[in-house]
Amino acid sequence: MKIIKLVFILVIASLLLSCEKVPQQPNVVFVFADQLRSHELSCYGGQNIQTPNMDRLAGEGLRLNNAISTCPICSPFRGMLMTGSYPMRTGVTNNDHPMRADVPSIAEAFNAAGYQTAYIGKWHLDGRGRSTYIPEERRFGYQFWQALECTHRYFKSDYYDNNNSKIKQWPGYDADAQTQSAIKYIRQRDKEKPFFIMLSWGPPHGPYIAPDEFMERVDPASLSLRPNVSESEVAQELIDHPRFNIPDILPKGYKEKMLKTMREDSLIRKDYAGYLAATLAVDQYLGDLLDALKAEGLDENTIVVFTADHGDQMASHRFFDKNMPYEESLSVPFLLRYPPKIKSGISTDVMLEPVDIMPTLLSLAGVKSPKVDGADKSAMLLGKTKDTTDAVLLMGMTHFNNTSLVNGLDTWRGVRTKRYTYARYEDGTPWLLFDNVADPYQMDNLVDDPDFIRLVVKLNSTVDQLLQKAGDPEDTRAIYDVIIKENPKRRLLLQMREANPGRF
Repeated sequence: MKIIKLVFILVIASLLLSCEKVPQQPNVVFVFADQLRSHELSCYGGQNIQTPNMDRLAGEGLRLNNAISTCPICSPFRGMLMTGSYPMRTGVTNNDHPMRADVPSIAEAFNAAGYQTAYIGKWHLDGRGRSTYIPEERRFGYQFWQALECTHRYFKSDYYDNNNSKIKQWPGYDADAQTQSAIKYIRQRDKEKPFFIMLSWGPPHGPYIAPDEFMERVDPASLSLRPNVSESEVAQELIDHPRFNIPDILPKGYKEKMLKTMREDSLIRKDYAGYLAATLAVDQYLGDLLDALKAEGLDENTIVVFTADHGDQMASHRFFDKNMPYEESLSVPFLLRYPPKIKSGISTDVMLEPVDIMPTLLSLAGVKSPKVDGADKSAMLLGKTKDTTDAVLLMGMTHFNNTSLVNGLDTWRGVRTKRYTYARYEDGTPWLLFDNVADPYQMDNLVDDPDFIRLVVKLNSTVDQLLQKAGDPEDTRAIYDVIIKENPKRRLLLQMREANPGRF
């Protein structure tokens, strides 16, 4: 009888131990910077600065080499990130326009799976004023909320704290304070439930500033500029022959200041130094967050993602800002760590676009995703299946950005494959074609080369197919009609139409 009791106890103990080994639902920490191109991270080959914490994350997990910002401006990316849907379905085809309320959201999916959800930092999806209070019903499922629609006053940065409609201000440099708030949330969370948190930083987006300790570490004179900063043919052609009548809406002297900055290396270096200093700052804050997860014993069962919404031309091809089909605008870092499933030190060429992030992340967490435009790439990232994506769509859908209002760039569409980048204007005119393997700095435009006529035809067909999938009519006038219907007081659009009667 004693032997039977002993065996019974051992069996029960074994069952209890095996239950303890059953993996819990993973926590998810998603961090993204604003306007950080992949080329500056040392784990992506950046030479001017070292990014040890981003490198650490890459070394402990996975680095994607083909993470592409489909529509490389702030709000369209964020709409795709939050919903897994393309801009025509989210309604966010440009900055400062509200996202439609009827789209599924990643926070709501995590909520339904029993997660605590939190959002801290820049939002830029409400479209009702950059400092307007965003009530709970317009937060798309996020339960904890410390955010502002948009600001780039990083040392005097406002935000709203959950359901308190009185505006507050982050102490010091906002990315630092936001990170500390995220750490506090993680420490004070309900430990009985998994959590999903998004931390959205404003830097290194202009005005290219950081705390002195980081600014002092970057010498403008010693920086190595990308070779394509010397190439100006495309920019100059647009300046000499803008493709539409640019309305006189920019602040006085702004266009002249931008053009001067594009042409003078000393000014380029000054901005670039600030950009890199801000990158050093957010790298340190990422390290603080990783250390906090480890201190809480969460580093093993937490999916950590670091990425950005789009890049920054930083004078490459003599363009500033973003919204260009160049790698500096399109290529973003994407680092993912999840020890139970992702081996360390993986580098992959899997193609990932913003609409893929929601279904992929939900799948990795074991959470059911609603039907969305994006594809679940988790099996590809885990090395279980091969990447079947031949190309991702590129979109320049509106004129609401500096490349249009300063340089006269018209709306465009394109495609990025693992080798080529192709872009055409909305009227069908082929514009740019680059072989990114033979010409990684995109200095040789092949679009008029007779040897590439068949490739242009093929890529045009691919663009057509992807536009159909995205529900994009490639019709600026139709897109502007929708925007005006939803926001009749959109002053820039109205002035654009006045300056270009019958066109937009």
